[in-house]
Amino acid sequence: MDSSIVLCGHDLLWNAELKKEFTDENIFITYADSTCDAVINGSIFPFLTTGVIVCPVEDFLDFMEYEPGSMDLQAAWKMPPILAIAGSYSANDELAALRLGCFDYQLKTAPVKAVAQRIRNKLSSLAQNNIYYDMASKDIFTDGHMVNLTNRERGVLYILACNNGIPVSKDIILKEVWGNSFNGNMRVIDTIIKQLRKKLQNSNIKIITHYGRGISVEIP
Repeated sequence: MDSSIVLCGHDLLWNAELKKEFTDENIFITYADSTCDAVINGSIFPFLTTGVIVCPVEDFLDFMEYEPGSMDLQAAWKMPPILAIAGSYSANDELAALRLGCFDYQLKTAPVKAVAQRIRNKLSSLAQNNIYYDMASKDIFTDGHMVNLTNRERGVLYILACNNGIPVSKDIILKEVWGNSFNGNMRVIDTIIKQLRKKLQNSNIKIITHYGRGISVEIP
């Protein structure tokens, strides 16, 4: 199945410059007025596991009905891979976009070649593994099917994914997933990590133990 890119928004010049980067590549590129159109309209974006949506971060956050300070929103559908583009940097917008499901956040002022390469990397990852992690629903999908995770596994993976590549201490994981009232053995985390590694062994999602520092996950 061919890869596809949907470009959202009305910055025609920037969209055209990005499109040039994929000239002569076997990638279908189309346009949508908004993130909502791109996600919901199956005729615009028919293959969620083989394509990427590129949209303005403000439009994506509006689509998700995001309110500053709130990170508890859940998507009502399986979110496709989305790259959020910002006109100027905002740490709050970046964190919100990543936690609500975007696989990347880039500035419009960044070199177009660099943005295009981030998209290629994601498309390559999808083509090789057909697996991606949806931060909005805290679920993993392989070949369009959800990987069966327990609530604890989903919670631990979510905390790690929010800090992609950065070690998270077991104390923080316990507090975030089990709550302050947890009185059990910290080795319960080791059990969860072992289960996650087994379920993800055929994917390119890697869980790494940093002795004395915590645990990290690498999600392309």
